[in-house]
Amino acid sequence: MIRTGFTGGIEMKIGDIVTRKIYGEDMQFCIIGFYTNQATGERVAILALLDPSLIVEAAVQDLAPISARHLFALTSPVFVH
Repeated sequence: MIRTGFTGGIEMKIGDIVTRKIYGEDMQFCIIGFYTNQATGERVAILALLDPSLIVEAAVQDLAPISARHLFALTSPVFVH
C-alpha cells in the first residue's frame, strides 16, 4: 500500500521529493512516511533531508533493507500509525 497525503489539491506519496515552503527551494526532502496527528487530525509527512554533501556510492550487495518502522524508532520519538 502506498500511503499518500494531499496539499493544495496535489497528491503526495512516499518517495516524492519536496521542499518546505518556509525554506523555499534551498532544502529538499524525500517523503518517507505519513501519519495523522491525533490531537488535530492534520495529515503530517515524515521527511528525510536530502543533503548532496552526504551522497555516497555502495555496491548493491553491500546494502540491506530496513523497515520504515525500524528507521523511525531509531530516529524519532514520533509514533508511526
